Amino acid sequence: MLAEIKKQFYNDTLRELEGINGKLSAEELPVNEHAVIAEKIFTISHQISGTGPMLGFNSSSVLSRKLEKTFYHIRSGEREITPQLLWQTKRAIEAIIKAISEENSQKEF
Repeated sequence: MLAEIKKQFYNDTLRELEGINGKLSAEELPVNEHAVIAEKIFTISHQISGTGPMLGFNSSSVLSRKLEKTFYHIRSGEREITPQLLWQTKRAIEAIIKAISEENSQKEF
């Protein structure tokens, strides 16, 4: 049962991360999409940080915490999205995708 939950978490999380990464690959993210993408990035990074460790995704959880904190501040209006931040976010998401994929291929429960 736990293996099934881990598999579902992995598949859903990977799909979300790849979708976000695809949007960040665009030449420039329109300003009217900043709030939506910030919410998505915060939500998925919060999910990885919170649920991931219970399912054996420890490295990806550690990586996602900084992203979660950054986008928490963006959502609360304390920070703004800049082209540099989007570039760094894309790199962070790529690192999380790599980590979560490696962790998924490790031993099953």
